[in-house]
Amino acid sequence: MSAVTLTPASSAAAEPRRTRRWSPIAPISTQEVPEDSLRLERQVTWSVSVYRRSDDAEVHEYTSHRLASPALAREHVTLARERPWVSRIALTEHIREVTRRTIAERDLPVEGLPEPVPSAPPGGRVAARFYEIEGLQAHGLLSADDVRCHLGRLRPQRADAAQPGRNPGPAGTTLRETTVVDFSRPTTEDELPHIPTDA
Repeated sequence: MSAVTLTPASSAAAEPRRTRRWSPIAPISTQEVPEDSLRLERQVTWSVSVYRRSDDAEVHEYTSHRLASPALAREHVTLARERPWVSRIALTEHIREVTRRTIAERDLPVEGLPEPVPSAPPGGRVAARFYEIEGLQAHGLLSADDVRCHLGRLRPQRADAAQPGRNPGPAGTTLRETTVVDFSRPTTEDELPHIPTDA
């Protein structure tokens, strides 16, 4: 991906190398939502990459961690501009979309076959797809086979709960398919959101 130039750079600059990747996704907790619903969460962060000249080449010096606010991104750009050795500053916007969809057990991928890799929307990259079961003590990021195993253990408990005089078991379990898609695009300071501050 090409970077957006925020400060002047030499014309014969070599293509910068990517030297750093973001850490793997952290587990995402699910909140209660109504049945038969689709929930989309969107998180936007920014990173600042700094380059310097070395003879006839341009060298990637560092890339910031993910910055959670436009103000922090502007502050990093300002600090980088104050360094005399900086030849170019690149600002990147990172968007993470997490989609949770309520599904039935029959909607799980076919047992015994590799799980299909979901297709990414234009410009995006699927970072993860996993399943969540609400109402269980053992919750978290599950594969389709994990889900079948957990649901298989729940069936006898539900059958017992349906008998008169028995304590109710973990009924009402909700199964969700969760897909995480990452987008990255070069941006500029002018495109950063302006968040009004209280006077």
